Amino acid sequence: KLEGIKKASVNFANGIGYFEYDPAGVNIGKIKEKITEAGYKPLDADMKEEEKEDLYNKEIRSLGIKFIISLIFAVPLLYVAMGHMMGLHLPDFINPEFNPENFAVAQVILVIPILIAGNGFFIRGFRNLFKRSPNMDSLIAISTLAAFIYGLFGIYKINMGDTEYAMHLYFESAAVILTLITLGKYLEAVSKGKTSQAIKALIRLAPKT
Repeated sequence: KLEGIKKASVNFANGIGYFEYDPAGVNIGKIKEKITEAGYKPLDADMKEEEKEDLYNKEIRSLGIKFIISLIFAVPLLYVAMGHMMGLHLPDFINPEFNPENFAVAQVILVIPILIAGNGFFIRGFRNLFKRSPNMDSLIAISTLAAFIYGLFGIYKINMGDTEYAMHLYFESAAVILTLITLGKYLEAVSKGKTSQAIKALIRLAPKT
């Protein structure tokens, strides 16, 4: 949408963008700035393949770590939030029947690290939303934040004496959504990496002349 851009196409498999533009209307710096604002990291065309692969591998490792962190906290959160519904034992101090306040607070403590690990969804999602160009990250950010805020409202109602709200907390929903989406992003990154390597291998097989 930048003024001066005549043609733009992106190959997501190998992470390469092609831009035909009028230098009088726009420059490379402005194009890179817009790519960054969209949530991507532009790399120089002359960057070595080894450097590009190192950056990509770092991204994959980062997503893997975020998924593991999310999973570590999501499993006990699910146990606390849903265990009593499946007949699993919960200690009295976090059992909603005996101590609904602790039941709710325990879920908040467990969901916060997952929200922190998934902070990229909120940054990209709301940034695109405010620019009136919402994407999947915007949907994830809105839904999980809504579940978290409603959970905080539930805690307020519990403290006011309405213990029925202990059965209407949705912290585990936010946690599971973020954990599964992070897993999906990780698998997608791994798959793209393999696809990119396969494409490069095919290109290397092409004759020089």
